[in-house]
Amino acid sequence: MMDFNERVIPGVSANFLYREALARYEFAGEVLRQRKRQCILDLACGTGYGSSFLAESNTVVGIDRDREAIAFAKKHYGANIKFIVGDIEKSLASQGLTSQGYDAVCAFEIIEHLNKPIIFLKNVCSVLKPHSIFILSTPNAYISSPDGKLKSKYHVKEFTKSELEKLLHKHFRKVELYGQRKSRRAKKALESFMESQSVRQTFVDNDKFGIRKLFPKKIKEKVWKILGGFYGRTKQDFLETKDFPITKKDVEKAEYFVAVCRK
Repeated sequence: MMDFNERVIPGVSANFLYREALARYEFAGEVLRQRKRQCILDLACGTGYGSSFLAESNTVVGIDRDREAIAFAKKHYGANIKFIVGDIEKSLASQGLTSQGYDAVCAFEIIEHLNKPIIFLKNVCSVLKPHSIFILSTPNAYISSPDGKLKSKYHVKEFTKSELEKLLHKHFRKVELYGQRKSRRAKKALESFMESQSVRQTFVDNDKFGIRKLFPKKIKEKVWKILGGFYGRTKQDFLETKDFPITKKDVEKAEYFVAVCRK
C-alpha cells in the first residue's frame, strides 16, 4: 500500500506538504525554462504531480519503485507522460531509459533514502546528455537532525552543506546550492497543523475498539480534513508555493538544500 507518510498525494495529503514539494518543481521549471522543449527524467516521481507540471513545456519520463504510486500517476497524469516502475539504485539503461538521452534529471527528496548514493549519482550521469542539468533536493542535516540522530525512520543518510557539495562535485563540473525554507505564514500554519495532529492522535488513542481500522486510509484522511478544521488545520489550506521560497540566502540555515548541477 502506498505510504501516505512519504508520498504527497494531491487532494489527500496536507496542502503545506503539497505546496512545499511543488515549489521545487516550479524552481526546476524556472531553471530550465530558457531552453527549448527538453526531455526530462523525473526520478522518484511519486504520484506524478511534479512530472505533470514539468510536462506542460517539456517531454517527461517519470520513474518510481512504488507500483501503487506509478498506478496513481498513470491514472491521473499518464496521457502525456511515460511512467515506469523502476529502481533508481540500479542501472537506469537496463530499465528502458536511454543512455545519455536526457537534457535534465530531477530527483527531489530521494537521495537521503538511499543506501548507495554514489551508485545513484553515477546512474544519473549515465542518462544525462553532455552539458545537461541535474536538480535535486534533500533535507539539511544541520536542521533536521542537529544532534546527528536521524528523526525520520525512512532516511538512511542526511547531508550537511559541505557533505553534499563534496559528494556532488565528484560527479558534476559545476554545483550551485540553494536553500528552501518556510515563510512566516507557513511556519504559523504548520504550528496550527501540528496542534490539530495532536488532537487527532487523541482520537486515535481513545479508539479502543479500532473502529478507524475499518476504513481505508484515503477515506480517513478526507474525513480528518473536515474534522481537523475545527482544531486549526485549515490555516495551512491557504498556503501557496511562494510560501516555500528557494534562494541562495543563508543556505546553510535552510531546511532543505536544492542543488543545480551541471554535467
